[in-house]
Amino acid sequence: MPKKAIEAALFMAPKPLSMQELSKISGISSMGVLKEMLEDLRDEYAARGIDIVQTPEGWRMHVKPELLPKVSHLAPYTDMSDGCKRTLALVAYKEPVRQSLVIKMQGNKAYNYIKQLTKMGLLKAEKEGRTKRLSLTPEFERYFGQDKEAIKQQLKIRLLMQSGPSSQLKGQAGE
Repeated sequence: MPKKAIEAALFMAPKPLSMQELSKISGISSMGVLKEMLEDLRDEYAARGIDIVQTPEGWRMHVKPELLPKVSHLAPYTDMSDGCKRTLALVAYKEPVRQSLVIKMQGNKAYNYIKQLTKMGLLKAEKEGRTKRLSLTPEFERYFGQDKEAIKQQLKIRLLMQSGPSSQLKGQAGE
């Protein structure tokens, strides 16, 4: 039963779970026994579409990266507006970027997009003079299942394949 509780906790948790949290949930006080159970679960999932991994923050369950493009549309943020998605892509592409540049490129509605993305935990906004410096959070990488550099490469490839707004992005790259 404790193994099932660990599996359920990893499935439900929006963030990695520490050994202490998993110990409380499973009722297992021995960290050695708990780690052994986690490794058994990881082995059981190795041939499936889900990974159980240990990160510096703790243990987590996530979709294998090679399957993510096929199922990411089912994720909770699929109801994100197109404006939020554009803002997030812009920040990912140019990180770190000044909020003033995002507003200049997207208009005043971007203030709301930035606020929403910050509330979702995907963006971090730090005061810099009269504007803010926007950057991605670790939650961004956890959500998309890839590091931000891999996502930035994908964005660059897409921008090279398109015309229009991409030239504006490339022209602003120095800011």
